[in-house]
Order: sequence, then C-alpha cells, then structure tokens
Amino acid sequence: MKIHAKSDIHLLSCEAEMAAATALQEGSVIQQLQQINDEEKLKNRMAIKALIRCTHFLARRHIPHTTNFDKLIDLIVSCGAEDLKGFLERARLNATYTSKVAVVEFVEAVGLWAEECLLKRLRQASHFSIMADECTDVTTTEELSIFFRWVNMDGQPVEHCLDIVPLKATDAKTIYSALVEFMKDKNIQISKLVGMGFDGAATFSGKHNGVQSLLKKISPHALSYTAIAISYS
Repeated sequence: MKIHAKSDIHLLSCEAEMAAATALQEGSVIQQLQQINDEEKLKNRMAIKALIRCTHFLARRHIPHTTNFDKLIDLIVSCGAEDLKGFLERARLNATYTSKVAVVEFVEAVGLWAEECLLKRLRQASHFSIMADECTDVTTTEELSIFFRWVNMDGQPVEHCLDIVPLKATDAKTIYSALVEFMKDKNIQISKLVGMGFDGAATFSGKHNGVQSLLKKISPHALSYTAIAISYS
C-alpha cells in the first residue's frame, strides 16, 4: 500500500479527485472562464452605454461631436467614472471608441434608435398628416425633407422630421414617388393620411398634377393645405 501510494497512477488519481471536488465548488475551468467573460461583457456594455450617452448629450445640445467627444470623455473620467476609466485602460489603443470615426458611428446608432422609436409611435396612431419641402444643400444635391404630425397615445399632438431624402429631380411625380416609397419602406400605412401641408408652388399644390393631387388618388379623404413655412428645429 505504501508503494502504491507513491506511484504515479495513484498521485494522478488523487489530483483528479481534488480537481473534481474543486470544480464542484467553484465550477469547471470553462464555467469560470465563461463567468469572467460574462462579467467582462457586462463591464464593456456599461462603458459603451456611457459613451453613447455622452454622444446623445452632445447631439441634443447641438455641440460638435467630432471635436468635443474625446474631451468630454476625459472630463467624465477625471470626475471619477471608474468603470469607464477601467475600460479605456484595458482597451487596445485602436479600440478605445473615442475617435472621430467611433463617435460618428454612435451618432448614427442613436439616430436609428430615435427613428425607430418615432416610427413605432407613428404606426400606432390612428391617422397622421404629412409636410414636405425640397431644397438644395451645399453640394447642390436636391433633397426632400419629410415631416409627420400625429396624435400620441396620450392625446398629445407631435411633429417630427423623419428623414431628408435625395431627389433625382424636383418634378411632382419624382417627389410623389419619393414620399410613397419612404412610407412603404418605413411600413407607414398611407391609408391613414388625412392631411398634407405643402408650399404654394404648383409642383406641390397643383390641383391636377401636383404632389397633393397625386397623393389624393391613393388617399382621397386627405385634406391639403398651404404651409407658409416649415420649421427644421
């Protein structure tokens, strides 16, 4: 028995038994790694959430994000944001998410989230009105701004700009097609359209070939009115 107790087979068996007992108490190596991995994921998600909130803060206050984002993060870390500080210290130099490229992606992500929230409320509305106008940007690209007005579930009327889409041309049929295509793409029921607000130009308000007359062919009960100005705020 003494000889057997010193043998390699016996020693290996004892180690295996101890490892099995430890695994029952602390979990297997894979389980421990998984647990650490989950904790790391949670910390990373909390840090990314903080970065997105900073992006949202800048966007809501119309503060240039590409030139102020990294400075805002430095300020927050210096004020004691330990989780964010730890994340930035652990991250590789090419993966700190504080670059201009990263903040632009954050802005796009926040924009998509905000759009989906607005579309969800718009789809729940029993009816809505639409306003639109075309303009030319600094690159001489023709664009169409699209606004919707509806009543929320709490009974409060709201108005939001949901998109600015490029136009191939500025004739009534092209603008009409852009509006219809937008509503179909966003799963907005055109049958709920009850009002249209356009400027007095014949392209929009023409009784026979204007955008409003074309929309009335698919939503005959919709009323058309002339808007003096559209707010972009």
